[in-house]
Amino acid sequence: MFNIERKTKLLSHLSEKGSILVKDASQMFGVTEETIRRDLKELENQGLLLRTHGGAISTDDAKSEFPLEIRQGINISGKNAIGREAAKHVIDGDTIMLDASTSCLFLAKHIKEKKSLTVITNSEKIIFELSNSDEITLISTGGILRHKSMSYIGKSAQTSLENYVADKVFFSCKGFLPERGLMDSNEQESQIKRTMISRSQKAIFLCDKTKFGRIGCEMVAKPDDIHIIVTDEPIPESWSDILSAKGIISIESGGKNV
Repeated sequence: MFNIERKTKLLSHLSEKGSILVKDASQMFGVTEETIRRDLKELENQGLLLRTHGGAISTDDAKSEFPLEIRQGINISGKNAIGREAAKHVIDGDTIMLDASTSCLFLAKHIKEKKSLTVITNSEKIIFELSNSDEITLISTGGILRHKSMSYIGKSAQTSLENYVADKVFFSCKGFLPERGLMDSNEQESQIKRTMISRSQKAIFLCDKTKFGRIGCEMVAKPDDIHIIVTDEPIPESWSDILSAKGIISIESGGKNV
């Protein structure tokens, strides 16, 4: 198993379980405990976890952000299911905006056969993913390439988005609490998402289970700003009434509306 793959699985485990022991990780991945300790130290240096005696725990530090190559490997099945379900809301002839989230990257994999589609995005990865789809017109915002997320940010990206309007925007973020809203880790990424929402008629939030109840330091949107939430697992029961009162449709990726 490659180093990056092992780290991805470590973070995925922490995201779901909250903690891990070195001895358990060593057995899980078939490597020495020293190798696991080295992995945990490197991940801690990136602000992605906190080491403890004999293991590590996850951190909800609002300023931490997993690099793209790590995020792509977290909850793959859930994000793919969300992408497949969200693709049902893209119809031929639509103009859509996609942010640079990994959830939108999975969505892009399921819209390649759409006809007369226009996709506006600040994601380098999504542009590459859809580059061979002849029926899709791709519009890149351009701007400053942010290497950690392979996304375009900055004033020129912002100005570019303000020149367009879209039928729908699909986006994700670091965390969601219905009483607080949708939150992210990076100010410039959050601003791009806010502009996409303001320039679109309908906002569709791709929210896999790892986003439930997490918080970030930058506000992306209020619950009132979104129309549909697509999830991979049922939303917490305590959220249902809040979302319903705001007129937000919640769709589990199996197709069930809540």
